[in-house]
Amino acid sequence: MHSHFKSILIAGCVSQVLATGTQFLSIPSSAYDLINFHSPWRNPAALNQINRAPELGFAYGNWLAGTQTASMKWRGQIRQASGGLDIRYVGMDDIEFRPNKPTSQPLGHYVAYGLSVRSMAGWAYGAHQFGIGFQFVNIQIYQESASGMAVDLGWGWSFRENLKFTLSALNMGKMNALSTLKPELPQRIMSSIIFEQKSYSAFLGVESNNMVQNPIVYLGGQGHYKNLIFGGSYMHTDGMKSISGGVGVQFGIYSVAYGIQWGDQHLGMPQMIDISIRLP
Repeated sequence: MHSHFKSILIAGCVSQVLATGTQFLSIPSSAYDLINFHSPWRNPAALNQINRAPELGFAYGNWLAGTQTASMKWRGQIRQASGGLDIRYVGMDDIEFRPNKPTSQPLGHYVAYGLSVRSMAGWAYGAHQFGIGFQFVNIQIYQESASGMAVDLGWGWSFRENLKFTLSALNMGKMNALSTLKPELPQRIMSSIIFEQKSYSAFLGVESNNMVQNPIVYLGGQGHYKNLIFGGSYMHTDGMKSISGGVGVQFGIYSVAYGIQWGDQHLGMPQMIDISIRLP
């Protein structure tokens, strides 16, 4: 009886995680990603630590439907290139498993989470910026887990004085089987046109995601004033739209940022907070 219940529970859980489990890779990793659209999370070519102090950062937040996310990042210069390391966790606790028919009590509870570790490198050559990332991905639900590897590629081209074109391909890889089925990575192709001035920038971007039927369009901008940074963007695709943004401030070697997103999903209001330290 216990074995039969376990098989039913795993089958139900696996069907849910295959639909949403690897999508944690599409969740912004920090408040900075909500403030600044052109972050290394979306394009590793945006990594720029040349002649800058190394930086260590921590981020925590709540995403849709009670999902919790935490991450740690390191940024620094490695010879003539920029380097980065990101470690992140996204999870849901005490999830109820219920059958298709109404019941007063759930059949069981389980935990689902996703973990990723990504190393990145970025460098510039004339008007071109290049970036690459290698990512290890692991997801677990109930007692089943799956892992995989992915590659991220990025490019930026400053083709005119105040105009830049960017292109990135994210999560290009595969997962091994979870139970008897194989999860699919959210492979994303993103491009944008950026208009840059000294203290602000504006952009128009588009994304193709193999887990979303229609293209996703982005519009927004970022700016800074003294030790203050701020920015936001509007996202739209058929059946969903949202506005995200935030603000950050630097105090000496310390930086604090807060980001938030408003959407029409009716699953909560995602919020994130970052703390960064510039290392000697």
